[in-house]
Amino acid sequence: MSRLTGSRGDAARERKRRKTGGGGLRLFVAAYPPPDRVDCWLERLAALELPPHRMTPALQIHLTLHFLGDTPEGELEAVTESVSRSCAGLTAAELRATRFIALPKRGPARLIAVETDAPPSLLELQRRLVQRLALRPRARPGDRYLPHITLCRFRTPGHLGLDEEALSLADGASDAAAPFPLREVKLVRSVLESGGARHYEVASVPLATGD
Repeated sequence: MSRLTGSRGDAARERKRRKTGGGGLRLFVAAYPPPDRVDCWLERLAALELPPHRMTPALQIHLTLHFLGDTPEGELEAVTESVSRSCAGLTAAELRATRFIALPKRGPARLIAVETDAPPSLLELQRRLVQRLALRPRARPGDRYLPHITLCRFRTPGHLGLDEEALSLADGASDAAAPFPLREVKLVRSVLESGGARHYEVASVPLATGD
């Protein structure tokens, strides 16, 4: 299991916790933007006047494709296979960041994220993952996947009062809105610690290049 963030001590404590019946594996499927694009977003975010907040560690900034939550360890192989099958036949795509958004859209904001566009290949990948991995796939009218990449969370939810110009990334002043590749999908394990979550890569599945 590759480590995205964390330490050997964290992993050892987690193995001990599992042996003593500490629950299942907290899993999610994600895609990771390139580090230079993350740096660009964080630079733009730092220029905004925001209330007290907690930044997402740079190595953990990702686009969630599907969150599984607690999963029995004995199902890990089957989950990995389902992720691989969901990616089968799909080619690498380009995503484009469009703006910062405050979520939830209604009520006090809890976080700031980068919203991206939603090319057909991304939507198809997300649909396959939900179909294969969700315990109760939702198909209610109006349900729609919103691709977003969380950058920070507010210590106290509130109204930000930021205008569209401040939230836009498409001003041409930087590479914040330039397209970036989605070439692989990762199955990731999140381990909750007192100082925050630690992420460990379980598997990486490449998408076809189309060459």
